[in-house]
Amino acid sequence: MAWQDRGHRICHTALYRYEQNMANYFIQYKQWGDYQLRFAFAKEIKEKFKEWRGYTVVPIPVSKQRYQDRGFNQVEGILEAAGIPYERLLKKADVEHQIGKDRWERLALAQVFSIEGDLKVQKGVVLVDDVYTTGATMELAKQVLSENGCQNIFTFSIAR
Repeated sequence: MAWQDRGHRICHTALYRYEQNMANYFIQYKQWGDYQLRFAFAKEIKEKFKEWRGYTVVPIPVSKQRYQDRGFNQVEGILEAAGIPYERLLKKADVEHQIGKDRWERLALAQVFSIEGDLKVQKGVVLVDDVYTTGATMELAKQVLSENGCQNIFTFSIAR
């Protein structure tokens, strides 16, 4: 609602609510590096993405530092496990991790994304992240895509 109050159009879909079991899943997957967990939601994701056939799927990137620390991009892993093709159209600057930031600190984030590669989009874009908390990450990514001529942008996450 905070984004809508600021004039942003929200078209977000999440498979599940973010609660303790989901938090435990993401800790094991991302922080402990249990890469096999990328398959946990593959069937549900594959089914959901049928309605976005023809759209360009764009995972939220991790910074170079986060990739080096973790060894993988958790969103790309989930998409690959579901057999969903995607395009790396965004890159992310190395910034402080959002864990531990409160709602207002997250909403006040400065732009961290830029376009990487050719922005050739047919129908529109589905931005994908693992968790939607305040929406700040998705809104910053949408802003960059929109400023570069992309329209019809939807967002998707495993949990919200």
